[in-house]
Amino acid sequence: MFVRKGFDRDDMNLLGAGLLPSNNTSGLNHIEDETNQKFDPCYAFTNLDSKLSEFSQDLEERKVLKTNEGTLNELIHFIVEYARNSRLHLSYTPEDIATFVAGLGASKLSILQGMSGTGKTSLPKIFSEAIFGNCDIIEVESSWKDKNELLGYYNEFSMNYTPKKFTLALYKAALNQEIFTFILLDEMNLSRIEYYFSDFLSLMENEEDHREIKLINIKLTRKEEENEADYLALDYGNTLKVPPNVWFIGTANRDESTFVISDKVYDRAHTINFTKRAPKVRNYSNPISRQYYDYETMNNLFEAAKQKGDFDAENSNLIKNVEALLAPYNISFGNRILKQIEDFVNIYKECFINEDVESEAIEKILLSKVVAKLEVKTIDDKEKLEMEFEKLNLKLCSEFIKRLDNE
Repeated sequence: MFVRKGFDRDDMNLLGAGLLPSNNTSGLNHIEDETNQKFDPCYAFTNLDSKLSEFSQDLEERKVLKTNEGTLNELIHFIVEYARNSRLHLSYTPEDIATFVAGLGASKLSILQGMSGTGKTSLPKIFSEAIFGNCDIIEVESSWKDKNELLGYYNEFSMNYTPKKFTLALYKAALNQEIFTFILLDEMNLSRIEYYFSDFLSLMENEEDHREIKLINIKLTRKEEENEADYLALDYGNTLKVPPNVWFIGTANRDESTFVISDKVYDRAHTINFTKRAPKVRNYSNPISRQYYDYETMNNLFEAAKQKGDFDAENSNLIKNVEALLAPYNISFGNRILKQIEDFVNIYKECFINEDVESEAIEKILLSKVVAKLEVKTIDDKEKLEMEFEKLNLKLCSEFIKRLDNE
């Protein structure tokens, strides 16, 4: 078991946020009184538990701005206008927002990658702000080597558990399951993602009801005089369920200071590539009001689009042709990828009612999900492959191959 002494940067952040007792300069999270025999092995969890009434009041204030169910089409145009007229005057097209939204419906993990200044971090932040959701930002560090960098540490000497910011965000989301929540891993490939995030990648294979992470091996229990009290969001005193209202968003740069993202990560994520800087907004009006989309509303919109959609990835001739084209490069379509493609296309189509965007949606997801894997492959005849994609009317994919030829 990992034993840790003293503070690190996250401890100091928690101290400043009031999640650790300010008079506890030795790093002990417990409150111990010789007379009453009180003991708290995780004051940060206790602090969040004590805020239930505040969370309830906050939820009621959000509900005042609750939207009617509406449509995905209405949602994406609302986000575009909200971003344009926000204090940052962000410029996103309906296609940008629809791609992001369809990705959320297809996977619980989205990766936004590209050069700095293209709006990668701003997109989930402004989206969350617009729908009155929560967005917690976790700054990934290059020194991260294992899951403890996300979860936290147990100190055997003091018998207290110090959760990291990531764990506190999950815990808070578990106490507020009506609120649509992003946990944003900023610059997630500064360290190898498999080192610190592998347990969560595995959890995505489980049904939502069985996505849980064991924080430590012992049971955490508060002692209050003669009684023991459990932490509200923990099962068995040490296990935290990943609540269904949480989506993980990662931003990734592509330069010499970062690691290449592996296929294991890409296969479980929806990826959006930001290839150019967003244009400056010149015509904007006063800020518009936020609209509260709770988790249930968003989930209902996703599920309705999937059920209504008629795109069948497994029986799509275009998908079969692309799979055959990529087979020589050992790039295949597993069931997970096929399902994500199908869900993405059907949700994207629902974002543009009465418009024929199926081909556009298929190409977007094929490019980000499978064709992009050619970037690390050896291609003997790039011109021929480029022409084959042209024949399939997949121009974005063809242009991608052409750019590889110029690198």
